[in-house]
Amino acid sequence: MKMEPKKPLWDLKARGKVRGPETSDRSCFSAGQMRLVHSARARAASLVSDYYRVAPREWWRMPYEVKTLQTLNSSEITDSALAQTVCYDFRREAGPVVIAEGELYRICLQDHRILQAAGETRAGLGPFLTYVITHELVHVVRFGQRLQSIDLPPELRLTEEQRVEQTTCLILRKTGDREINRIISRKAASVN
Repeated sequence: MKMEPKKPLWDLKARGKVRGPETSDRSCFSAGQMRLVHSARARAASLVSDYYRVAPREWWRMPYEVKTLQTLNSSEITDSALAQTVCYDFRREAGPVVIAEGELYRICLQDHRILQAAGETRAGLGPFLTYVITHELVHVVRFGQRLQSIDLPPELRLTEEQRVEQTTCLILRKTGDREINRIISRKAASVN
């Protein structure tokens, strides 16, 4: 019996610049570490929602997903960042009828970079993931609520990154989490 491949439910087209693939030895998260990813995602979403006062219905207008190295497309893998957020235009169809279309933000965690950086900061992986995902969710909110364009010219990207980092630190300092505060302090010391 011949099986035809299933047509994907979502037709995605990348928008903006996506960092290309580089070569290196890339470690992926283990099953136990994946549980930390899910926990950090929930915590980060709650923190960002509280800060921006994002209601659940507003998240529906700026859908996002968090992917790890094992499920990333080669164009979503980079050795130059802990994570990157890619915006896709999506279109979902049932036959000739368009059911939904809009933007989907994909947070692309770079397991190999996160594992290395978390080890260097001597922070636990859970708090470090909370830091990384919070940072990326601040990008999602800024793009989704049109506070910033996804197609920012290169000369303005550093300023936007600094703004996102300041907001991330503001959000995370309120947690009172000692390990997260250690991460923030080490990041600030490495910049100065």
